[in-house]
Amino acid sequence: MHVPFTRDSSSDPKLGSEEDLRAEGDLDLDLAAPSPPQPTTTPQDKAAIADLVAKYGGPAATAWLEFDRYMIWRPSDPIPESSFPPVQGYMRHDPYVFAWGKPLVSDSAALLPTAKAFAAWAEAENVRPIWCVVDDEFQRVLASSPFEWSVVECVYEEVMDPAHVIDIIGTESEAARKEAASSVVKDLKKNLRRAEREDVQIKEMDLKQWPEEDKRAVEQGIVDWKNARTGVQIAATSGEPWVDTEHRRYWVARKDEKPVGLLILTPVHGNAWQIKNSISFPDAPRGTSEALIYTALSDIHRESGPDQPDASVSFGLTAAEEMNPTQNISGWKVTLLKSLYGKVTSAGGLLRRGEFRSKFDPELESIYVCYPQDGFGLHGVKALIRQLKK
Repeated sequence: MHVPFTRDSSSDPKLGSEEDLRAEGDLDLDLAAPSPPQPTTTPQDKAAIADLVAKYGGPAATAWLEFDRYMIWRPSDPIPESSFPPVQGYMRHDPYVFAWGKPLVSDSAALLPTAKAFAAWAEAENVRPIWCVVDDEFQRVLASSPFEWSVVECVYEEVMDPAHVIDIIGTESEAARKEAASSVVKDLKKNLRRAEREDVQIKEMDLKQWPEEDKRAVEQGIVDWKNARTGVQIAATSGEPWVDTEHRRYWVARKDEKPVGLLILTPVHGNAWQIKNSISFPDAPRGTSEALIYTALSDIHRESGPDQPDASVSFGLTAAEEMNPTQNISGWKVTLLKSLYGKVTSAGGLLRRGEFRSKFDPELESIYVCYPQDGFGLHGVKALIRQLKK
């Protein structure tokens, strides 16, 4: 069986070269925002995909539910190893297709046949697949035969243990007292006290019971927050609050009864939640962001018990300080890709999120980008940035 985009495939277009990569000095992030994709899903499909994301997905897959930004691929032929047709969200910028996160399948045995089917579809579409932000299990599939793709580590998922965060804030143990002495934890506690002094009130809300006036205030707060930002904005999602409301949970921060912040949790695979949005509006008192996160973590922790282990809560994905090669890449390609990566993270301010998140002492889990060995290059990086611009 022919498997395209493998090391031995001679028909694949060569879109990366040393000359292409050495043009990295011309990197410019002032690129036009992407055009919206053509609709690929019906309302029934969207509801079914949202259910699958909540049950089988990780943080990357939650982004697919912005269907005006991501397209959905499902194989045309059955994949017996999965009890349902696999699902893959992607962004397209010819001649590239950027698969975002690993495919949803019911069993890990379905990952390889699904990857082969997606590669075959990409070949038929005359586009080149780049698999972005995948976990260790799936990068091993793509790094091995028959694909033998190049793999780089440049992203982390930041995962919090609610009990641990509560412990270091409450300093209930000797280990917590030592950790609480660190500068980042001191800063967290200081900002929590600021929010408390300002009488910021935070409460989980049932969306069905929200008055329309509150919803409009939240929407306006998000608009004001977006308008207050500066520089190039690069992110996998747009900050839209009312996506997949059937599965998501909402915490609202108020000052003098007025909404000044919003936090949204969405379920992901493995007794876990992801923070989809945590936004302090421009008129929010200092410490509102920290108070929103800490309150949500406390509420999740209170729901744990003998029959319900403490769920983990993920910040989602954040850029690593540097790119590291892990599989099937060496030499000049590493040097120049590292330089490209440094320019992107600096121009996009991508490391600032990690600085804020470090206050909550999350565990860092490595996430990978995988691509055919004959190149990703400057043009591919520009195409990906264009798709991620908000």
